Amino acid sequence: MATTSSCSTSGHFISSTTQEETSNRKAQPEILIENWDRMSSIRVLKTLTIGKGITMDLSVDESEPEDSIKRFFAQVVSTGEEAFKVPPHWHKHHAEYMTVLEGRAKISCKGETVELKAGDPAFFIPRRAVHSIEGFEGERLVVQERPDPPGMYKAMFFNDLLSDGEFGGFWKTMRAFWDGDAYPAFPLYFRAIDEAFLFVFGGIAKLFVAEKPQEL
Repeated sequence: MATTSSCSTSGHFISSTTQEETSNRKAQPEILIENWDRMSSIRVLKTLTIGKGITMDLSVDESEPEDSIKRFFAQVVSTGEEAFKVPPHWHKHHAEYMTVLEGRAKISCKGETVELKAGDPAFFIPRRAVHSIEGFEGERLVVQERPDPPGMYKAMFFNDLLSDGEFGGFWKTMRAFWDGDAYPAFPLYFRAIDEAFLFVFGGIAKLFVAEKPQEL
């Protein structure tokens, strides 16, 4: 589990394949076989709709151990018909690694914005760091998110949040955030305000919004 509190592109967990690496691999059949074996071990558990031309695959790499950061991930594919956007939010109990496989995305973390492109190292988002993600309209984007600590809990959160097809309404989102370690971020950047907001509205939502699904 990562312990740093800084947003970074250290890439110590994984990085995308560069064009040079791809060229080298063409001359190394044993590496191609290894990559094929890895691809065959990846299982898509469920595909969710986020928006127009935007889907999310909840996946598991069964070749990796349960405690590996590489085992559980969500992969978003956006055709560019509509820009992929995740509004500012933060997590109290888990961190994230973001990796762009195709295209580019703007990632804002703790008040700073970077452009992450295919081939860049994974971008680390520490817990309690306010962050947002945005793709570009008209551009294809493929981005992966891996939770730290690893586990199925993040897939269950996305399945809950997007179970109705695309994002639910206000009350559904508040209940999903309450159950999923997600906090909306307000411009004042006071975590206490964010927590109080979710405590009130998430608590109310728990009274009448359908419970979180217990399986995908």
